[in-house]
Amino acid sequence: MNQISTISFIGSGNVATHLAQAVKAAGMEVKDVFSLHKKHADILAGKVEARAVGSLAELQRDADLYLLAVPDKIVEPVMRSFLRVEGVVAHTSGITPMETLHNMSHYGVFYPLQTFSKGKDTDISKVPFCIEGNSPDVVQSLSDLATNLSDTVYEINSDQRKYLHLAAVLVNNYTNYLYRMAFDILDAKQMDTSLLMPLIEETYAKIREMRPDKAQTGPARRKDLLTIEKHLLLLEEFPQYKELYTLFAEQIIKKYS
Repeated sequence: MNQISTISFIGSGNVATHLAQAVKAAGMEVKDVFSLHKKHADILAGKVEARAVGSLAELQRDADLYLLAVPDKIVEPVMRSFLRVEGVVAHTSGITPMETLHNMSHYGVFYPLQTFSKGKDTDISKVPFCIEGNSPDVVQSLSDLATNLSDTVYEINSDQRKYLHLAAVLVNNYTNYLYRMAFDILDAKQMDTSLLMPLIEETYAKIREMRPDKAQTGPARRKDLLTIEKHLLLLEEFPQYKELYTLFAEQIIKKYS
């Protein structure tokens, strides 16, 4: 199997945007960008000197890799409309099994374990890439591609990856929602949210050096029910957050009882 040097992207969202620009910067050719919203494909294609297409049937058939960087829930529907190609077909989903692509001759997974937003630059060289393939050749080709982009590449199977994705959602998506809760409370009381930044940074720094169960502090950890009750009274002003606060407090108290 040839080294991957030409890539077509199916999708034009956050993941596709960052990866397309990264492979272009690494010297590879982006041939096509497909999106059901053609104007979105036009924008990304313009950034990477590729051709924008609004139909899967318009994809050029000679790319080395067709990378599905689409929401998890539409990987399977997209594959039902995908024509067979000689190149590798891979998706970037954390939760979708590799075998969803089994109708292709050469298929795999190219999962970047990172959160991406179009308006925020991300250092791709620090992003772990999780690779899976239906053959040793596909694994090697995808691994070589990932190594051109990042310092960290793992071979991880679909069963492992789904648990990794679960863990990633917990530490990123749900943690981010907790930040939103905290920011909403301070905003409502006209306080500067930057006051929280040193605490957020120290929390992150701690878990690089010690396990989270050892780093846990706070009123629930020390079973300070009086403080917890005071917090719950304050949350009467923010009832949408009271249930979640209570759940966390109960779980931490139970864990350390």
